[in-house]
Amino acid sequence: MTRLSGRRVPWPGVAALALLVLLLPLALPGFGIGIATEIYVMAIFAMSLGLIIGYAGLVSLGHAAFFGAGAYTVALLGERISNTYVLVAAAVAVAALLACVSGALFFRSTGAYFLMLTLAFAQVLFAVAFQAESVTGGSDGMGVAVVPDLGFGEISGELGLYYLMGGAFLVCYVLLRIFVSSPAGRVVKGIMENELRMKALGYNTFSYKLFVYTLAGGVAGFAGALYSYFNLYVTPDLLGWVFSGQALIMVIVGGTGTLLGPAVGAAFFIIVRNYVSFYTEYWAFIMGLIFIFFVLLGRGGIVHLLQAAWRRLSASRSPRRDEEEEPAPEEPAAESARERTP
Repeated sequence: MTRLSGRRVPWPGVAALALLVLLLPLALPGFGIGIATEIYVMAIFAMSLGLIIGYAGLVSLGHAAFFGAGAYTVALLGERISNTYVLVAAAVAVAALLACVSGALFFRSTGAYFLMLTLAFAQVLFAVAFQAESVTGGSDGMGVAVVPDLGFGEISGELGLYYLMGGAFLVCYVLLRIFVSSPAGRVVKGIMENELRMKALGYNTFSYKLFVYTLAGGVAGFAGALYSYFNLYVTPDLLGWVFSGQALIMVIVGGTGTLLGPAVGAAFFIIVRNYVSFYTEYWAFIMGLIFIFFVLLGRGGIVHLLQAAWRRLSASRSPRRDEEEEPAPEEPAAESARERTP
C-alpha cells in the first residue's frame, strides 16, 4: 500500500474504479455510453461542490458560476485558439480566479448570508451571459468550434470522448483524494468542525477556506471545459441557480463527507433524469420526492446507506461465525459435582 501525504491512498479502490471505466463500454449500448460520458463530467462537477460542502462546511448555491465560466471560456476562446491544453488551462484559471475573488469577499458572511451571496453571484454571471447577445449568443447560447486534441489527433468519436472524460474523472478523484488526506486537507476539515479551536491553535482559517474554495472553483471550471467539448454547445443555463441546485441534489443524494458520494449522486441523478423522462415528463417531480426522502430519512446519502447496510450485514454474520467457530464453554467440574451432590 502506497502512502502519500501521511495517509493511505486507496489504490486498490482506484484500480477497481479504473477497471470499471475501462470495461464499462463493453456492457453498454451507444446511448448508454453517451450517458456514462456525461456522468463523468457531472461527477467531477459534483465532487468539486462536495469538497467545499463535506470537507469545509461551505454550502453554495452558486457553484454553477464556475462551471459555466469554464464552459464559456472554451467556447469563446475556441473561436481563435485550438490548442486543447491552452483552452482547458484558461478555463481552470478563469474559474479559479472568480472563486478566489468571490470567496475573499463572501467569507465575511456565514450561513444563510453566504448562501445568498453565492446565489446572487451566479445570477449576476447568468445575467451577463444572457444580455451580452453579441458575444455569448444571449438566451440562444453559442456553439463550440473546437474538438479535443491531446496531440495525437482529434477526439470526436463516441468511445474517444468516453475514455477522455473517464480518464479526467479518475485523475480528478485521485488528486482530490490526495488533497483531503494531506495535512492541509485535514486542517480544512478541522476548520469545518471547530473553526474557533483551529484559530486558537494558530491556523489562518481564512486562507485555508479561501484555498479550498479556489481549488473547488478550478475543478468546477475544468468540468465546464470538458462539458463544452462533450456537448459542443453552451447556454446561460450553465451559470444559473437551477443548475447549481441540481449539483446540490447530486451531492446530498450521493452523500456528503466523501468524494465518491457526490460522484454516485451525479450518476443517480443523470440516470433517473434520462430514463424516467423517457416514460413521463414529470421526472423532476420524482426527483424532488427522492431528494425529500434523502433529506428527511436517508441522511448521509446513498454511500452512507450502503456503508450502514454493509456494517449491519457484517455484524449479523459475526455472531453466527463465532458460534460456529467457538465451542460451547464446558461446565466446570467442581460446579457439576456440586450440582450432582444431594
